[in-house]
Amino acid sequence: MKKTIISGLTILMAAVIFGSIYLFNTSRQPLKQAEAETIAIAKETAGLTKADKFYWYNNAETYFSVVGTAQNKEPVLVIVEQEGGDVVVLKEGDYITEQQAKQIVREAKKPAELLAVRIGIEEDVPVWEVAYKQENGRLGYYVITAKDGKWVKDIENI
Repeated sequence: MKKTIISGLTILMAAVIFGSIYLFNTSRQPLKQAEAETIAIAKETAGLTKADKFYWYNNAETYFSVVGTAQNKEPVLVIVEQEGGDVVVLKEGDYITEQQAKQIVREAKKPAELLAVRIGIEEDVPVWEVAYKQENGRLGYYVITAKDGKWVKDIENI
């Protein structure tokens, strides 16, 4: 009787584990597809040869972006609008990096923790959105222009 119960529980645990893995992989499929499509567009429009980082930005519109290296060995940032497929290509010197955006937010907001960084477009201007945790434990968003790091908006105490 004990062996039957243990065998049944083992099979049930295995089914739960494999089901969880399947569910996780299935839920990530749209992200993987968006990344693959964005990289393909970046290869066509900007000559991307190596993708280093992918971003998914949601606000009034959704944008997918990829940072990488172009054929001329220079860094390039490609932002693709989900609806309509408009493409913005920024070359080195035309934008601040993710690390620079993080540093600007650290200096301006002195957050307890940086949570996420995304790049997209607001009102036809490429922007970095940095999500952070405040000292009081609440969430904040700091949005700066991707060109020069100038403040666009700040949302605090969420």
